Amino acid sequence: MATVGIGIIGFGVVGGGVVDVLAKDRAVIAARTGADLELRAVVSLPPYQRTDVLGASLGKDLAAITNDPAIRIVLLLVGGTTFAKDMCLACLKAGKHVVTSNKALIAEHGDALFAVAKEHKVAIAFEAAVAGGIPIIGALRDGLAANRIESITGILNGTCNFILTMMEQKQWSYQQALAEAQRLGYAEADPTLDVNGTDTAHKLAILSRIAFGIRVPLAALRIEGIQNVTAQDMASAARLRSRIKLLAMATQRPEGLELHVAPTLVPLDHPLAAVHMNYNGVYVVGSNSGPQLYTGQGAGALPTASAVLSDVIDVALGRAEQTFGSFGFVHHPTPPSFLPEAEERTASYARFVSPDKPGILAGITQILSSKGISIRSIFQGEADAQGQASIELVTHPARGGDFLDAVAEIDRKQLTAAPTVCYRRL
Repeated sequence: MATVGIGIIGFGVVGGGVVDVLAKDRAVIAARTGADLELRAVVSLPPYQRTDVLGASLGKDLAAITNDPAIRIVLLLVGGTTFAKDMCLACLKAGKHVVTSNKALIAEHGDALFAVAKEHKVAIAFEAAVAGGIPIIGALRDGLAANRIESITGILNGTCNFILTMMEQKQWSYQQALAEAQRLGYAEADPTLDVNGTDTAHKLAILSRIAFGIRVPLAALRIEGIQNVTAQDMASAARLRSRIKLLAMATQRPEGLELHVAPTLVPLDHPLAAVHMNYNGVYVVGSNSGPQLYTGQGAGALPTASAVLSDVIDVALGRAEQTFGSFGFVHHPTPPSFLPEAEERTASYARFVSPDKPGILAGITQILSSKGISIRSIFQGEADAQGQASIELVTHPARGGDFLDAVAEIDRKQLTAAPTVCYRRL
C-alpha cells in the first residue's frame, strides 16, 4: 500500500473537518483505495482554535509544505483570491498537486493557475469548490462524459436557500431570516457575497467551464441576489403553486450560451422545489442521459471535507491528473457566444399594482399581446383601502427583451401605481 503525504493550508472549518475525517476514517480510506493518506504539515496563521493535527507539524511557514518531498498533495482551504493565489502558485511550482475548495480562486484565476500546473506536470482538483459534498464536478467531468450538456440549473448557495426557506415556511421577512441564518452559523457576519449572488455566480462559472468546455468570465453572467425578495413575493409564489429559489442557470442554445443567477419561481412539481434549508441541488440535462438531480449538503465541515478528500484520492490514484490534462478545459479557436438578456427565452412572472377600475387589465394584456407575450395564468386580487389591486400573471416562454419592453410600456402608460415586480419562472 502506498503512503501519500498531504499538507493543509488553512485550518478553519474545512481544514478541521479534513483532520476529523482522517482521524476516524483513514484506515477505511486506505482499505478502499490502496492509498494511505498521511497528514504531514498544517500551515495556518495563529491563533489556532485547535492543535490536534494527527502528529503533523502546525505552523505558519509555507516551507513546511513546499520543502517536504514526501508531501505530494496540498489542500488549499483558504478563501479570497490574493493570498490564496500566491500560496497555490508556490505549491504548483514546488511540484505539488493542489486540491482546493476556493471557488472564487478557480473562477477568477483558473486560466493562470491551470497553465502553471500543466507546466509543472501537476493537477488542480476542485470538487469541493461547488456544492459542498455533492460530487457534481466528477459527475459532469466523468459520469456524463458521453453527453452534450444541454442545461444546468442549480441551487448552489446554502445560505440563500436557508433564508428563502425560512421566509416561506415561517412567513418571516428577509431580515428576520438572515438574522436566524447568522445565529445558526449558516451566514457570515457580512453575508454580501452570498446574498447578492456572487458566490453562486463563481460556482456557475466553474460548472459551465466543465460542462461546456469554455472559459466563462463573470462579466458574461447576469447576477441578481435575494436582498429584495419580500414576504409578499413569497405569498404570490405560493398562490401560483411555486417557490422562490436563487437559481444558477446555464442553457446551451443554438444562438449561444444563456447564463444568469437570479431569484426564480420554481413550480412545486419541479425536483428543485423540494431542496430546502441549507441544502444544495443541481439539475443537469444531458443529451443522452436526460435530466438528473444531484442533492446534498452544500456546505459544512464534514460534507466539504468529504469532497476535498475525494479529490485527494483521485490525485493519489492518478485519475485527477489524467482528466485534468485532457478534459474540461478545451481551447476554442473562436470566442464563445453568450446570449444577452434581451435574447433569452424564458417564462416570466409579473405583479402589477394597479388602480381598480375598468380597462386596466385589458390594457395590460393588450400590451403584452402586442409584444408577442402569451399569458399562461393570471390572478387578480381584491382592491385595498386605497383602491388598488394586484394583478399577477405568468407568461409562456418568450424573448426576454420583448417581456421587459412590455413591462416598461405598461408602467410608462400609468396602468400601474407602483413599479412592477418581475421574476423569472422555471
